[in-house]
Amino acid sequence: MNRAFPWVHVSELKALNDALELARNANTPADEAIAVLKEAIVIFNKNIKSDGSDPYFRLDPGPGKVPLKVTAPTNNWMARTPLDNRVPADFAGGTFKMIPYPFADSQGKAEVLQINYAHNGKSTFGGISIESLLSPAVNVSEGSTIEFDVYYPKSAQGKYMRWRIRNTNTNLDSYLRDYQYNNLNPDWVGSYNGESWLMAHHSITASTGVSSNFILELHGENARAAETGMLLVANIQITAPDPNGIALPNAVNKEHQSDVAPLKSLYNKENGLFMVGSIGTGAVTGTRANHYEIFVDGNNLKADGTHPRGPEWLKSVTGEALNGATTAPGLAEYSFPTSAYQAIRDSGAPGQYKSHGHVLAWYNQAPGWMTQIIPANLSYGYNGSANFYGLGNGVTSTVKVDKEMARRVQFNHTMYVMRHFLTTDTKYGSSESRGVIPFNSWDVLNEEVHESRHSELIPEDANSWRTSLKHTNWLAAMSDDQIGGDITGHYIYLLFKNAHIAAPNAKMAAAYKANYANLPEYMKLDGHDKDGSIDAYIVDNPPKLTYNDYGLATRSKARTVYNMVLELNTAWLSDPLYDGRPLIEDIGIQGHDAVGKTLASDNQYAMALYASLVDRGLLSGITYSELDLKVPTDAPGGGATAPAVLNVRQSDALGYEYALLYKTFTKFAPYIDHIISWGVSGSGWQGSYVLFDAQSNANAGYYGAMNPDRFILGHSYLDGYFAGEYETIRSNAIDLGDLGVYIPNSVNADLSALTLSAGTLQPAFNAATTECEVSLQDASSITVTAAAADSRSSIKVSGTAVASGTASGAITLTPGTKADIKVEVTAADGTVKTYTIKVTNGRTEATPTPGTETPSATPTPATPGPAAPAPVASATPTSAAPVIQDQIVAMQTTVKDGTAFVKALELAKAKEFMEKRVTLDIPAAQGVNLYSVGLPAAALTSGTKDDKLTISTELGKVVISGNMLTGTTESSSKEVALEIGKGDKSKLPAEVKAALGDKPILQLSLKVDGKETVWSNPSAPVSVSVPYKPTEAEFKNPEMIVVWYIDGNGEVFTVPSGRYAPKTGLVTFTTTHFSSYAVAYVYKTFTDLGMAGWAKNAAEVLASKDILKTEGQVFNPSANITRADFLYSLVRTLGLTAKINGNFSDVEESVYYYNEIAIAKALGITTGLDNDRFGSALKITRQDMMVLTERALKHEKKLNTQGEAADLERFTDKSEVASYAVNSVAAMVKDGLIEGSGNKLNPAGNTTKAEAAVFLYRLYSK
Repeated sequence: MNRAFPWVHVSELKALNDALELARNANTPADEAIAVLKEAIVIFNKNIKSDGSDPYFRLDPGPGKVPLKVTAPTNNWMARTPLDNRVPADFAGGTFKMIPYPFADSQGKAEVLQINYAHNGKSTFGGISIESLLSPAVNVSEGSTIEFDVYYPKSAQGKYMRWRIRNTNTNLDSYLRDYQYNNLNPDWVGSYNGESWLMAHHSITASTGVSSNFILELHGENARAAETGMLLVANIQITAPDPNGIALPNAVNKEHQSDVAPLKSLYNKENGLFMVGSIGTGAVTGTRANHYEIFVDGNNLKADGTHPRGPEWLKSVTGEALNGATTAPGLAEYSFPTSAYQAIRDSGAPGQYKSHGHVLAWYNQAPGWMTQIIPANLSYGYNGSANFYGLGNGVTSTVKVDKEMARRVQFNHTMYVMRHFLTTDTKYGSSESRGVIPFNSWDVLNEEVHESRHSELIPEDANSWRTSLKHTNWLAAMSDDQIGGDITGHYIYLLFKNAHIAAPNAKMAAAYKANYANLPEYMKLDGHDKDGSIDAYIVDNPPKLTYNDYGLATRSKARTVYNMVLELNTAWLSDPLYDGRPLIEDIGIQGHDAVGKTLASDNQYAMALYASLVDRGLLSGITYSELDLKVPTDAPGGGATAPAVLNVRQSDALGYEYALLYKTFTKFAPYIDHIISWGVSGSGWQGSYVLFDAQSNANAGYYGAMNPDRFILGHSYLDGYFAGEYETIRSNAIDLGDLGVYIPNSVNADLSALTLSAGTLQPAFNAATTECEVSLQDASSITVTAAAADSRSSIKVSGTAVASGTASGAITLTPGTKADIKVEVTAADGTVKTYTIKVTNGRTEATPTPGTETPSATPTPATPGPAAPAPVASATPTSAAPVIQDQIVAMQTTVKDGTAFVKALELAKAKEFMEKRVTLDIPAAQGVNLYSVGLPAAALTSGTKDDKLTISTELGKVVISGNMLTGTTESSSKEVALEIGKGDKSKLPAEVKAALGDKPILQLSLKVDGKETVWSNPSAPVSVSVPYKPTEAEFKNPEMIVVWYIDGNGEVFTVPSGRYAPKTGLVTFTTTHFSSYAVAYVYKTFTDLGMAGWAKNAAEVLASKDILKTEGQVFNPSANITRADFLYSLVRTLGLTAKINGNFSDVEESVYYYNEIAIAKALGITTGLDNDRFGSALKITRQDMMVLTERALKHEKKLNTQGEAADLERFTDKSEVASYAVNSVAAMVKDGLIEGSGNKLNPAGNTTKAEAAVFLYRLYSK
């Protein structure tokens, strides 16, 4: 199998194998074996392309990477200074020597290379070239991994360093980009030479082949400060490429971006999801145009590019000018990348493409004059250190500036940069002819939380975020000095407040003018404009103002940012300039992640934290702002650096990780504004992988993003590597520790209120109660007002969209009829919940006119009177004249020996009552245990199933039909008596009596011409209603109240139609035979529904009612349901009955589903397979499930919609629906029974037990 189908999903192979096993079984008839194999192969071919071209399925391609034999080169180094002209001439040189392993655990360790280097700080730090002489010589092939250990003194933390390898002959570069951004953060190893040392293991993958004499180089950062240092290098090893490093199948590896479905066709706001974008500005073409709609440039809006010159008014507290701060103030200070964003605006249709700004304030990539500024009064309160974070980019001096001047610098910077694009004012370098260049969102501040200063534990202290910030010069220069100082004077608070003023909405403009006199001077609009001028800059849709940071998959850092935003945004609510928007509107999670290293569940933790702020109105949303993925050394298939072509295992792991991420994104879609890929094709940041390769072909990441579930399930061989991640992110309950368990509001499909224009709901509205009733009289119409619990949910009333809290249109009603009004709530994630209002609309009968046949008795008043007193028993029953009241006829009884008798009606009167669906109301009588109602047998043989007669007693109601005796042995009799009585528990088995407790038993029986008979007629089901008062425990879970049928041996069988209606206080069920019936409480639970919580209630309710066949406490939600089990459950859900006339040849009479399959066959719901076979054990596809259901609903007249192909237009896989199933699938969609997932129906996919449970529960609740 593996050789024939190397990329087939294991479950598909298992299905084939199961079919083979059945065929090999000696007890399997030959024709059945052939048929089963044929069907399995047909299904297999539908789902799998055996040439390996399906990117969504693959078996484990084999073992991982294998080390290549080489001689350890640690004692054979030759240092050169420098090797060629790529090492800067001003490199000061260094010394190199081998030394013994210097740390305490030196036993068995080889010598290490000690590198002493010096750098004068004037130019690029080019590093040192160290040539390793391998002996014997080994040619390092493409894809090989070169690994080595580097020991850094702890003082190296926070510096930029990287390593690269070069080939001495061809000068091919391969940069290692594994260093930790801003922080080496390696493992501590010990002390040496008076310092603490840390070791980092580095790995470089050769994107091309290199010779044995490769060169290992250390590189630093441009324009870093002068320094000397020492490093140690050891333990170099070369590993051959993964033996599975074969090229991927052409269909996977070479599918060009222009030939695959656009990413944005799935992920967009119209689909209720989020925008997708990429890095890159300028005209939108190619991959960017095909797949993305929002764009960002990584550098051109940073301060070193937009604000290269400082204003001449900027002076130190002693009057000293700053370097470069001598320009005439205003526009001359700035340089804007206007054309880059104008081109985005002008590409495509107006508004088709959007821009995201990055970034207004960052300690890095700021012009030299900005980086000189430090506070006039030094305070080390923020971190107890005099060292300002981020200084060093060529800064040789610092200048003390007072707080107001520092604040003015940042205020003006924000005004000019934002208003240049968002206005047409020439003052800011814009013009009417150029027009406004809108921005969807804008990073106001970047990377302010220190990656190692926050606690390793979750910081529950709400104030701890202040001590966790990087001690930047701007933080100190602009903020109040003390930790406990006024939060509204904090650097971060002021930066965002500036941005609100720069791009004001109307409310901000009004607040600004109203409070103008009290504003600080620097905030009175650059140049101290008059208070009214702000109106000219009102932005109808201001960009969402974002705080952007990396490492938020680290839970402690994620919580630190949460605490920060919570305090800042809460304070903003009381600010005089509060404009109705959160201060920090979005949180940008950078997401430079690594396969298997940055857990999707940790990203989920961060998203849940920030989503909870959105739910509270303290945040607008989340962005995933810089998404790419590294492939580290220990990933399946080994490490890789883009744009190298990935081998099979690396590719699958990349796709799996992207699938996990996009599965998480989709879960939080209502909270996410956009996802930005930090690269278009080839490579992202530091050699990371994006969704398209260097040739613009879709890679595995693309497929993982487009269909996360399918990709993950199709690559189950990687489940162990990503242990538990898929299950974790599928759960809606997210543990936030001391903040409790968080469930996104996006899955909340509850109503918060439900009212009607007439009548009173019974029971009173409760969000958890999905069915209620209302009684009206002579109503011609009604309106419904429904309010959603979550503002992002949508509502439909009777299929028509209605705004939350708004009355629906008039719904037409007909007096004398019943109607169901359905209120459908769709949560932001697509979860659907349906509330049903059952309307009983009475009709007042007109006064009879002459010539109209009237009842023989005098009509009584329209309002029923009190029940008649119990009559006195007489020796001989006497006639009772019926008394009509609307559609209710009050009957009179005679009582004898504990039985209340009702004399048989005349045949004509009985037929009339059945045609008019009259209720015979039999009054309660003291001391009576049995009520007996006589009827002419002919009235129950000459009518139809639509003729109904209700017999109402204190013990319960029974509704019989005009064909009750048709086709039975009782049809030739003269008179029958239907008996409703109290059952006898005394002869029941002890366990049944114990289970029933004090619950009553209802005994239904039929006498024919005075003799008791056993009645059963599958063509004439009888409806029964029994008064019942649940216990307190039962009332909490009323759906678990069931009905038991108890046979003559005391054996119990659950009646699937039994259910309790809280409003009426009645338990109702249907039956086709008379016997003893009892109300019971059964609550089945399962131990394996934790990851399928969306199906939990449906599974438990249907299993408790024996609609779903289950064993023990295991449900197996992900297992595929068979054709037999689905049809068994469908028949029981809808209460289908029919006279059985044989069955399919392969359905044995002894199997539990025999009757249900036979009923479905008799009703024409299923015609089976070939040769009169049904194929009980075969899996049922989703489309076949819908075909069978549509037939069943039409038979029961419960489906009034007609589906057609046009109803499937919104689904991207509509073409995969088989022609025979199109109308059925469309009808299910149109009726709201099928929603699809991610704009897909997956029609040919097998139905899981969890999916079947939810679908059947919708039918059950319909």
